[in-house]
Amino acid sequence: MTDERLVRPLSLTLKGPGRAEETTLLKPKKEKMVELTLPCVEITIQIERRIQRTVIRGGEGDDLLDEGSESAVYDVISSASVSEYQSMMELFRGGQPHIIDPFDGKEVKVAFKSIQYSASNGSLKMVLIEDVD
Repeated sequence: MTDERLVRPLSLTLKGPGRAEETTLLKPKKEKMVELTLPCVEITIQIERRIQRTVIRGGEGDDLLDEGSESAVYDVISSASVSEYQSMMELFRGGQPHIIDPFDGKEVKVAFKSIQYSASNGSLKMVLIEDVD
């Protein structure tokens, strides 16, 4: 059995619309695009299947119906400077961000579930949920 682990440094790339810039009443708000790559200590992904189970009394076993997969949940532990945190908050408050999945390199639309940042040591924890179209 081979041991295939990520040999590249773990990082997470987030990109999407940032908070719209303030403008005058006559000019429409300008949406700016933000791209941020954060070095990560750990990235975990959890994906579950939706299973419907029917127990048949007096019969043989259970009936299981596979209803497909749930959205992936990414738990990210990283470190960020205050300026990186501010850029990330622009994404958080701006719109629908995308990430580059660190496991297969595909672009994935996500929604922020939570962010926790510690200013004393720069530790950053995020929970991102895949937004399946």
